[in-house]
Amino acid sequence: MKTTLYRLFFLFIALSLHGLVIAQLPYEVVMVRGKVSYKGQELKRGDRLELPDLDVASNMQEEAGQLDFGADQDFLQLLDASRRKIVVIPAQAVKPGRDLMLATRGVKYIRSDFEFQRAFSPGESALVLLTEDTVLCRGLEQYRFSGPIQLVAQYDLEGETCQQVLGQNDTLFLTRSHLFGGIGPDGNETLNSFEMNEIRLFLVDVTNGEVTPLEPDIAPFRLYFLDDIIAFFASARFEGLVMDKDAVYQMLVSNLITLRQIQQAFGIFTPEEAREWLKEKIEKAYLQYD
Repeated sequence: MKTTLYRLFFLFIALSLHGLVIAQLPYEVVMVRGKVSYKGQELKRGDRLELPDLDVASNMQEEAGQLDFGADQDFLQLLDASRRKIVVIPAQAVKPGRDLMLATRGVKYIRSDFEFQRAFSPGESALVLLTEDTVLCRGLEQYRFSGPIQLVAQYDLEGETCQQVLGQNDTLFLTRSHLFGGIGPDGNETLNSFEMNEIRLFLVDVTNGEVTPLEPDIAPFRLYFLDDIIAFFASARFEGLVMDKDAVYQMLVSNLITLRQIQQAFGIFTPEEAREWLKEKIEKAYLQYD
């Protein structure tokens, strides 16, 4: 009798835990930019999905892995009506991010062609910069940009080719204004790097117009500034609803940046301090859109 009761008890516990594991929440597709498919089924506005709680980082990672995006700027926006908030899943957040892998701190240096090539060769990842920066490039030979030679970044913008001077006189300007500024009829617009296409690098001799592409040594890559990533999520709206700030935090640290990266960049000693730094940054970004 006792054995039977124990078996029933453990069966009840197992079924209860199983129910917790497979608990689903209702989400509604309220926006699709481009083409997004979930488990092979193309999504459209008004579709309803039963998904695990996407506030849980592991669930978000698993479900995002089930999405297929037609292009790198496509995204999916879901409505969590029961908790009155939205969830934004962009294609860019599915791929991992990494930094420039520079050995120096404080004043940044690139001291060789090898370091330069490594910095701008993230492979399947995207370059994610926590801050804007100026990097001194001393010791370059094959990739040197000095005197009449400039380093130029090129990317597509709504069907047009956009070129920006990224480096000159052995100095690399990794700023939003140098890469994505001066856009629009009046030249006053700065684009959000998180929504931009791949960047290609060229050396250009301004005296004779000679252009030297750095491909295939340096393949096209994506570069995002952290402020732009946070702004992308903070500005998302649907009928006055916004994305949960903790969900934005989880989206960032699950794939795009690490707390260790924050610690190294700003001399922060503990992961807890880095976590608070990032959450405060997210909070300030949301205040700009309230």
